[in-house]
Amino acid sequence: MRNRHTKQIALCAALLTLALPPAAIAFQDCEQASKLNDKAFHRHSEGAPTAELKGLLNQAIALCPNHPESHNNLADMLREEKRYAEAIAHYKRALMWRDFPEAWNGLGETYYLQNQLPLSLEAHLHACKTDKDSQTRIKELLENNRYAITEENQILNKESLLLLYDETRREEIDDLLANCGLRAKIRHVIVFRSLVFNSGKATLKRASKTQLNKIAEVLKIIQPRRIKIGGHSDNQRWRGKTVKESKQLNLALSQQRADTVKNGLTKQGIHQKRVQAKGYGGNHPLVYGNSRAVWAKNRRVEIEVK
Repeated sequence: MRNRHTKQIALCAALLTLALPPAAIAFQDCEQASKLNDKAFHRHSEGAPTAELKGLLNQAIALCPNHPESHNNLADMLREEKRYAEAIAHYKRALMWRDFPEAWNGLGETYYLQNQLPLSLEAHLHACKTDKDSQTRIKELLENNRYAITEENQILNKESLLLLYDETRREEIDDLLANCGLRAKIRHVIVFRSLVFNSGKATLKRASKTQLNKIAEVLKIIQPRRIKIGGHSDNQRWRGKTVKESKQLNLALSQQRADTVKNGLTKQGIHQKRVQAKGYGGNHPLVYGNSRAVWAKNRRVEIEVK
């Protein structure tokens, strides 16, 4: 009798569910997703294993694909696991359905860990008014225009380059800066220490060609009127040369390196009449002094678009 009664209850429940409109069913699923998300939060505070927490959050998302809190919390875990591409996808899903600082901060930190500093700045600016961690990160990225400087082995991707070089994107960032009460303007001159040359030569190292290819890809998209390439050397003395001779050699080397970058862009379809290359030697250092660290900071290629 008990089994028969149980089956009757289950049948009635199923019929009742079928009678509900789709919106009501979706609401119930999202209510259940919220409970699973809350359960994951409490289990996290109890020290539950990551696998269990991710399982609860994935269940929540399966029930309610547009549940922002679950996407955000799952993204946090994926970021901790250094699964950055997946984390970014979930942060963006969260922000499609709810504009909240936690997700913007998480997105900004994920980009930061990937060394995509322009994108990190953009994301953190969305959270600047309420998130103190985002405010701290923004100050760091704006100091000495760090967001627009790439170090050796740090390759800016297409999205980061577009943010800095596309005029519409820059205007959007300028608006975000103004909304945050900041007077800074986004730069369209990027310092590439990621364009590394063989010592004393004007030949790019193989790894640097990846960065040059990405620059060319973006320039072909935005089609700027003018591209200015500035080559900058350090002020080291050349072996066996006087200070004056070394200065002349550094100036010539910086011009050769600027020309190398120009030639690399034109070979990939950028019209050479749009590209201007000029070497400045060590005449415009970013930092002053005579040490390996100082020299490394001053060896760079700057590319400006107009």
